[in-house]
Amino acid sequence: MKTIGAVLVAASVFGISAFAVSAPVRAQSDEAIGESAGCSDVNRGLLNINFSSPTPISRQLMLEEGDSIAFSASGASVALTGGFRAPLALVSTGGSGGTFKVPRNGAYTFQITATTDAGSSVAASCSSGRAAANAAFLNRRKSLLNSRDPDRLRIDRPATPIANAEKPLSSTVTLDNDGRAKDVGFSVSLSEITAATNGGKGKPGIVDFWLEGRMQNYETGRAAARDSGNLGVLYVGTRSMVGPDIMVGAMAQLDRGVESALDGTDQMRAEGWMVGPYISMKVAPGVVFDGRAAWGETVSAVSSPDIDNGFTQRSLLRGKLTGTRDYSGWKVAPSVGMVYIEDAVRDGSSGAMKAAGSGKVEVLPEVTRRFELDEKTFIEPRAAVGAFVGFNDLNAINPMVTTVNPTDVQLKAEAGVMFGVKDGSTLQATGGVESGATSGTETWRGRLQLNMPLGD
Repeated sequence: MKTIGAVLVAASVFGISAFAVSAPVRAQSDEAIGESAGCSDVNRGLLNINFSSPTPISRQLMLEEGDSIAFSASGASVALTGGFRAPLALVSTGGSGGTFKVPRNGAYTFQITATTDAGSSVAASCSSGRAAANAAFLNRRKSLLNSRDPDRLRIDRPATPIANAEKPLSSTVTLDNDGRAKDVGFSVSLSEITAATNGGKGKPGIVDFWLEGRMQNYETGRAAARDSGNLGVLYVGTRSMVGPDIMVGAMAQLDRGVESALDGTDQMRAEGWMVGPYISMKVAPGVVFDGRAAWGETVSAVSSPDIDNGFTQRSLLRGKLTGTRDYSGWKVAPSVGMVYIEDAVRDGSSGAMKAAGSGKVEVLPEVTRRFELDEKTFIEPRAAVGAFVGFNDLNAINPMVTTVNPTDVQLKAEAGVMFGVKDGSTLQATGGVESGATSGTETWRGRLQLNMPLGD
């Protein structure tokens, strides 16, 4: 718990030096004007006032666009008397409540006036617009990072075709609705490079090394403030086979996310790393278990003195059990998985960084079938319908603990189709929806992905 101390704000009033304390103060002069550096001083009590006389009191603050000040008044009125959009009444005579959202960076003066003979008071709190925007950015970054793991963590991953012996690197390109590259990925391993140099022949040794990465561009959905974002992730790992049915390894992850304002002058970014072991094993015919754990640190960079940009611990725990069965040419792959992440979050009011957990348990049966169009091309439809439950504490999935409950239960459905060339490029279109059982909200998404060996 942070210690809250008194903050002294110097002001010059009629040539006399006066001080305003962040705890509730009493009016002593005809009009006291104090100047503050922003939201942090508001939350320390700069605008908290108890009146002993009807003399108006003014306070001046340097605020940033998006900051929001909430007033609660009893027997007093509050008005904006200086700054953009002044004059403006915020709390009417008699007092109650009011909110002012800062339209642009600058100095703002608030005048507080007692409207009764006794018992007049005003309290205020401020929510930083920059901290709130950064908190939303960190949440988007975390969701994108954990939406999928590296493809090479699976023991049942199909071998990467090498279309050109001189270029064994495989690549993936996802296009947006306008045909522009939205998601670009690449993948290569030491054994594939060795095989390429030997005319496509060769196999991994006791320990194989691999490299996988992706660069993803996205829209934030907040066109009024922030236009676009970019996420880059690089994975470096090892791979060892412990018998024919068990694959183990270690992996390091480096990631960097950036979001920029429309005019390009304001930018938020976050960087981090994680490292840990993974395992993929065939536990029964057609049944595969994948597990991963990782630990590391992350830090976000925001040009604001009110926001803490220190390093924050992060961790990840993931496990998934997948079964695959063939029925008359249809491949049915039910799965159950759990993921729990503790990553950086930022308090929208104070700007403080901390690690907070979020996770889900998901059940998602999947059905696919491949239809051969000719000797080289095929088309493969896919559908999946399931559900998942979210939680913020690992104790929520412990049946022995009844005080912690899951946060929400949601339904999930996906469908898509893939068109491709055997051992070559593929084009996949996918759409999906998630529906919240308790919140009633629905999230729709679509994806168009082109996979191709770089040597094509």
